[in-house]
Amino acid sequence: MEPIVPSPAAELLEALQRATVLKNGLLTLALWIAVFGGRSLVLRALKKRGLRPDELRRITASTRSAMLVVLVVGTGALWFDELKLVALSLAAVAAAIVLATKELIMCAGGSFLRSSSRSFEVGDRVELGGVRGDVVDTTLFTTTILEVGPSTVGHQRTGRAVTVPNSMIFSHPVTNESYADVYVLHSFPVCVRADARWRDAEQALLSAMSAQMQPYADEARQFFERSAREQHTEVPPQEPRVLVQVEPGETLRLWCRLPTPAREKGTVEQAVLRRFLDATHSERPAASSAPT
Repeated sequence: MEPIVPSPAAELLEALQRATVLKNGLLTLALWIAVFGGRSLVLRALKKRGLRPDELRRITASTRSAMLVVLVVGTGALWFDELKLVALSLAAVAAAIVLATKELIMCAGGSFLRSSSRSFEVGDRVELGGVRGDVVDTTLFTTTILEVGPSTVGHQRTGRAVTVPNSMIFSHPVTNESYADVYVLHSFPVCVRADARWRDAEQALLSAMSAQMQPYADEARQFFERSAREQHTEVPPQEPRVLVQVEPGETLRLWCRLPTPAREKGTVEQAVLRRFLDATHSERPAASSAPT
């Protein structure tokens, strides 16, 4: 195979490029010598004038700053074309790196968003991207959650640890069930038949909730009043409530709501359901708890 012989035009272009680089190098060297030499002459002349030490220090600092500006601007102007090519190359490399590491960058950004917004911390019970549970570890890229269930209303751990990327914080809302770390207003459903006895079921639920919350009712009321003052909001009602929702067929869904300790929602819910069933077990089966 015959060697490729460069054309005269290519040789001329290469020679011009070499000449340009040599010329810019010599001009840069001359610029630096002139700037440093000029600053040295100026400082020597000022010293001969017998200036006070503080004035001499101030002028020395000023001339140093001016020298740096002249050097940076002058060198950049001499090598502008070459720097432009380097900048374009660096931009292409940076774009390739960003595309290759986009997910990692989003995960790191999600970690920064979590920290800056304080959306959740280790120990909180959260729901993120369809995963609900207790946060046990956070890193720059991932969050580890001990799953809690069953479904979205249960409060028992399933024994599974789920690791989710922090990038999900950008695309999914974060529900923090531990935002109020002392007391919360907890809701859960109970299904009953839509007949004339549903009122008895409602009263049995209200009685069960009142009896269950009696030991901590005053402490919960003080907590909610204090939180309302600190957050400048209205104090939420703390008395037990039952909201009625009509379901298809002959079923009513009674939503029970009462204050509970933040870390004992499942325990309080189960205790209320057992009180309710104990109060109605001797009667005709009129109610059944929804899965929890």
